[in-house]
Amino acid sequence: MVNRLFSIFILIVGSIFFINSNGFSEKSGVQTFAPSFFPRIIIGLMMILALSLLIKSFLNKDKDSFSMETIKSYISKHFRVLFILFLFLLYVIFLNIVGFLICSIVFLFISTIILRPFQKKYMTTNIILSVAFPVIVLLVFEQVLHIYLP
Repeated sequence: MVNRLFSIFILIVGSIFFINSNGFSEKSGVQTFAPSFFPRIIIGLMMILALSLLIKSFLNKDKDSFSMETIKSYISKHFRVLFILFLFLLYVIFLNIVGFLICSIVFLFISTIILRPFQKKYMTTNIILSVAFPVIVLLVFEQVLHIYLP
């Protein structure tokens, strides 16, 4: 049942993204493809995989009962993934308010703490990666590509 709900959610989100990709600018004379070409391929592949998951969930002989026990076990089993998705949502919301550098440092630091075992020996690596990677990305975008991030 969880796979069905998830695949339906992905199909809805993918449809919204695909429709919104029509708002991208048209290709210029020197471009081979329009800016919407690659996102549409990724969205299409995502929707094909979601559709295959939906079909597989109906063909599955094991009928999952949809109960609070199932939801609790799913959440406890996939807590890290759900927390990272929530953290990414907060990252997107605060990106324009706080700025790229600060949001990225906080997002990467919390993500590495969640995805790695919490030990003191990893803290220095977490801090170095969380600070160095956004700074390098910011410098490349602003100094080399002349694209200013929020």
